[in-house]
Amino acid sequence: MQSSPAIGSDGTVYVGSEDGKLYALDGKSGAKKWEYVTGGKVQSSPVIGTDGTVYFGSRDNKFYALDGKTGAKKWEFITENMGPSSPAIGSDGTVYVGSEDGKLYALDGKSGAKKWEFLTGNIGWTSPTIGSDGTVYIGSMNKKVYALDGKTGAKKWEFETRGSAESPPTIGSDGTVYVGSVKGGKLYALDGKTGAKKWEFETRGDVYSSPAIGSDGTVYVGSGDGKLYAIKTDSKGVAKSVWPMFGQNARRTGRVMKKE
Repeated sequence: MQSSPAIGSDGTVYVGSEDGKLYALDGKSGAKKWEYVTGGKVQSSPVIGTDGTVYFGSRDNKFYALDGKTGAKKWEFITENMGPSSPAIGSDGTVYVGSEDGKLYALDGKSGAKKWEFLTGNIGWTSPTIGSDGTVYIGSMNKKVYALDGKTGAKKWEFETRGSAESPPTIGSDGTVYVGSVKGGKLYALDGKTGAKKWEFETRGDVYSSPAIGSDGTVYVGSGDGKLYAIKTDSKGVAKSVWPMFGQNARRTGRVMKKE
């Protein structure tokens, strides 16, 4: 199982499986509420919208939106090669998801209609995140990190890393974008507005991990060298945006948090 679970507001746990199904489980007992069968492995980690809709991709090259309570399909979107990328949800309900056809898609969360697409080298395993101004950030296997206008898909900037950028970016409270690289073994800190490199930290292994940020500015990231690193930064927690990191928040619930 490569899919990470998402947790609904009522405690329901949603998770994909290599058997081609998405499961909804009772968070207290583990009892199955429902299952949805796709035509391929579900390696994508599901996410949950404000209305309870569950979004995820499958190796059958389709991206799905299901009713979180019943498991009924709301819509599906066909890609050329859907991979394990986990979606991010914008403040207007737009769903952003990467595909192994090398494209990042922006889809209408209610209908599944495509708003725009942006072609990269190959999205691979990475997942998009969203800044406080609506900018969408995503890495690529072509050794680049991209910043895109969330409404139009227009490229704002790109930054070249030493190895493929398959680490989902995390955005700090000061707008800094933290992203790891594979084969380069580095964690990069980039200016979210310009893409300029602020600094880099080198480990001795591949960095697939999505960084986490503490309220004191410490950034935590794992490496393929078997170590977890804690790095002091100027970011006091994550950005105040709808989707600043993989899983939406430090608890990785994968759910848009409603404003109090």
